[in-house]
Amino acid sequence: MRGSYVNIVLLSWQFFVLLLCTIISAQETSEHGFVITDLKLAVTTSDSVRKLTESVKYPSSLDNPIELSQGDNLKIIFSIQDKETKKGIQPHQSMLILSSKQTESQTPIIVTVRDNGKARAELDMRSAPENLFSGNYSLNLIIGTFSHNNPINYYIGTFNIDVSYSSPVLIKYGPKPEIHHIFRPDQKLPPTIISYSFMIIVLLPWLFLIGTWIHLGVNVSFLTSEPGSIPVIFSFLLTLLAIEILFYNYWIHLNIFQTLSWLSGFSILAFLLGQKALSDVQGWRLKGLR
Repeated sequence: MRGSYVNIVLLSWQFFVLLLCTIISAQETSEHGFVITDLKLAVTTSDSVRKLTESVKYPSSLDNPIELSQGDNLKIIFSIQDKETKKGIQPHQSMLILSSKQTESQTPIIVTVRDNGKARAELDMRSAPENLFSGNYSLNLIIGTFSHNNPINYYIGTFNIDVSYSSPVLIKYGPKPEIHHIFRPDQKLPPTIISYSFMIIVLLPWLFLIGTWIHLGVNVSFLTSEPGSIPVIFSFLLTLLAIEILFYNYWIHLNIFQTLSWLSGFSILAFLLGQKALSDVQGWRLKGLR
């Protein structure tokens, strides 16, 4: 019984110590944050003339709105320091947001922060974002990091922006602009006389070959002594004729892929038949038949 009482007391004491450590740790964590110092804003015109310079002490805001017109350049510099050590820190997230209640749009501005906590941001109205129009905007600075608690959403002040273009009316559903498409004109064929001229030029070698055979005299009597070579020779000539017909069809209606597939088959057949035919012709010469 006494041992049970001692165990209960020890467990209660451990629970009390654990609860006390948790409260102290939470208190220290909540105080472990960061602050913004040396916040300055400067506005220059397109002629690099200083238009405005303001210094703001965190966490207060600007007393009066800042005017930004077409061609102005806004520069913001500040420092981010640890709340306790006063040393500069580099947060994981830092961004300026321009928010408009009229258009319900937000325009982010990139903030660059160095290792020592020095931060800088710039908004050049000469190359302003497309969603930035004339109107009243509120500027907020958002900073957060994993090493420190209590992220900052700091309201800096109000800006009156005046640009030359106005806010467009967004149309979700409506007619689209007409698309005008001009089709490519039909291919112009050459005159008929040119086509026939090239056809005659292609056929001239065949006519010259036939005329030469007639002039020299063709001896075909030996074909009866070698009847096995006749089918090979005629097949070879028919294959050459088929290739010529294939080229003609390519000009008329076939595409390049269809032509190449047929031509590969005819070429292999012509090579085999031509090799056999030339071997037979050489055999005739050796036999003295020609």
